[in-house]
Amino acid sequence: MEPVECRAVIRDLRGRTPRETFDEMKDTYGEGAPSYDVVKHWHHQFMCGWTSVETAPIPGRPQSAINEDTIRQVEAAILEDRRITVHQLAQDVKINVGSVDKILHDHLYLWKLSVR
Repeated sequence: MEPVECRAVIRDLRGRTPRETFDEMKDTYGEGAPSYDVVKHWHHQFMCGWTSVETAPIPGRPQSAINEDTIRQVEAAILEDRRITVHQLAQDVKINVGSVDKILHDHLYLWKLSVR
């Protein structure tokens, strides 16, 4: 049983207790029914005013700061001033030093030629 379908059934059976909802789902869906804890959790959510059965998007930061836009920004900064440091690049583009280093080496194929 799909989670969205399961939540829709639990929402529709809102007037009953979690145990009654679980027993009815167990009779109808057999082994495909969710556990009692899941039914109890969603029953409580719907009683508290939750209406959607869809899974909510998970907020957070992006998986990586390395994308086409940041690569272009780093490249433009280097073309403007070839003596710019990795730390200055990181501050200008607002990403961490490791990401700048990865862009320089893996995407722009640049490396340090001398230590002075």
